[in-house]
Amino acid sequence: MPRHPSETRWYNSRVSRVLRSLLVLAALALLSPAAASAYSWPLRPFLQQHAIRGYFNDPRLSGDETGFHFGVDIVAPDLEPVYAIEPGRARVHGQAVSVFPRRGGHLLSYWHVVPAVRSNQRVRRHQLIGHVAAGAGHVHLAEYKDGTYINPLRLGGLAPYIDDTVPHIPSAAFYSGGSPISGENISGIVDITADAFDPSPLPLPPVEWAQAWLSPTLIRWRVIEGQNVVRDWETAVDFRTFLLPISLFNFIYAPGTFQNRPNRPGHYTYFLAHSFDTRLLVNDRYVLQVEAFDAQENVGRASFLFSVRN
Repeated sequence: MPRHPSETRWYNSRVSRVLRSLLVLAALALLSPAAASAYSWPLRPFLQQHAIRGYFNDPRLSGDETGFHFGVDIVAPDLEPVYAIEPGRARVHGQAVSVFPRRGGHLLSYWHVVPAVRSNQRVRRHQLIGHVAAGAGHVHLAEYKDGTYINPLRLGGLAPYIDDTVPHIPSAAFYSGGSPISGENISGIVDITADAFDPSPLPLPPVEWAQAWLSPTLIRWRVIEGQNVVRDWETAVDFRTFLLPISLFNFIYAPGTFQNRPNRPGHYTYFLAHSFDTRLLVNDRYVLQVEAFDAQENVGRASFLFSVRN
């Protein structure tokens, strides 16, 4: 048992996390239709949550990865064994192994992996399929079904997965003709953006990735005048289920966005509204309310004052 206050906080946090993990496993055992389809992790221990340093639909802005991130990046040391989550037939392509299910189901693929299987080989559940490639520091897990990639962190995907952090919305901004303007005297047609990020629910080793930020799964906004809602909730970002087409990348992510790098956290700026016509509002002071949700519907909220002066 802990003897000092700092040890007590660590102990209580540890116990709380263990209890939540047990609750998740108990929920899976109830065999509800959504939870029953959940699958374990591709790393040992299979039924323990692992740190993730890249979320689904996070921005990718380098080389051939430019666009939305089509899976999740699970932290793992170089050369760490990687195992098949589900059985099927393997297909090897470079440093990636895909496992096709035997009868329908989802195609799971594992990237940045030195293969330990060959194409067309049958693999069992939890069979070794490779090792994390040198210099990668993670395995990219992607799930594909019905012609599109889907979010591995949705309900029915990776489990156990517990996220007890709350997304942050540190700022919002207004633009006219592509140039930033003060929120004190807004007029005409403007674009509205907000910065938002979700902290990792687990520490991110090694230390150079410790401050990596992740993308919220849903962002919405509305406009309030006094006690009255003058613009009801509108969804600006929805990353909950499907990979978005690359044609929407610059519609979703605003200039100034960049991804996580070692020793440099990412910066995510999202368009809330394009060509918002302030002439539809009377000249007055307003509140822009923004909400950001993560995969387990923890919600961060922020309010920003602005004035319309047409």
